Parts: sequence; structure tokens; C-alpha cells
Amino acid sequence: MNFNKNLTFKHLVVMKKILFAAVVVAVGFTSASAQYGPRHDDRDRYENRDDYRRGPMTDINRMQREARQQIATGVQRGTLTSREANALMAQYERIEDRERKFSHRGRVSPREARILREDLQRLMADTRRMSDRRGDHWARDRRRF
Repeated sequence: MNFNKNLTFKHLVVMKKILFAAVVVAVGFTSASAQYGPRHDDRDRYENRDDYRRGPMTDINRMQREARQQIATGVQRGTLTSREANALMAQYERIEDRERKFSHRGRVSPREARILREDLQRLMADTRRMSDRRGDHWARDRRRF
């Protein structure tokens, strides 16, 4: 009788450890997908309407979505390492911070919109450059010679 209680307790401990490990793995995959995947901002919701106001922000919002999508695609395809993706996302967050600072009055001036567009173009070019280099196996090929 005493043996069965110990056996049951040991099984319970093992089952808890297995369940805990499964939860940790599931949360890890979920957070990685959430970190690099496309986000759905409130801005996107308004932009998908008939766009009665074709202002500079619609172009910037589209470019922001494209930049996030490029990073997510690079991670999914394995052409961007997590370090590269984190650096690109940090660059993206700096651009978003700048956008928030620019739009504190409720709108962005044409000059500020131009600055944001240039920053986003630079981010997308960096993403393409990093993804293309890894996608062409440039780094591995260079080490062989």
C-alpha cells in the first residue's frame, strides 16, 4: 500500500515535469511567432476602408507593414538569424518612436513624412541585403575558398 502511494507520487511529479516542459516549448514558439509576425495595428483597420483621405500616412503605414512582413518572412525562411531580426526590429521600433514623436500634434508634416519614408526604405533595404546574403549562401561559400 505504501509502495503504491510513492509510485503514484513519483508518476505525478514526472507528469508535472513533462507538462511544464510542453508548456514552455509551446510558449516559446508562440512568442517567437508573435515577435516577428505581422502586427495588426489600429491604423491598419482604418486604412483598409475606401481610404477617403489619401495622405502621407497611408503610404507610411503600408511601408511599415511591408517592413514587418519582410522581417517575418526572412525569419520563417531562415534567411535572417534571430540576432539580425532583433536588430532590424529594434531599427523598426526606433522608426515607430520617431513617428509617435512627429505625430504628437495629431498629424505628420510633409517633411516628417519624407523622413519616415526614407527611414523605412533604409530598413527594407537592410532587410533585403541581409536576407539576400544568407539566401545565396554567401557567408558559407566565402569560407570554403
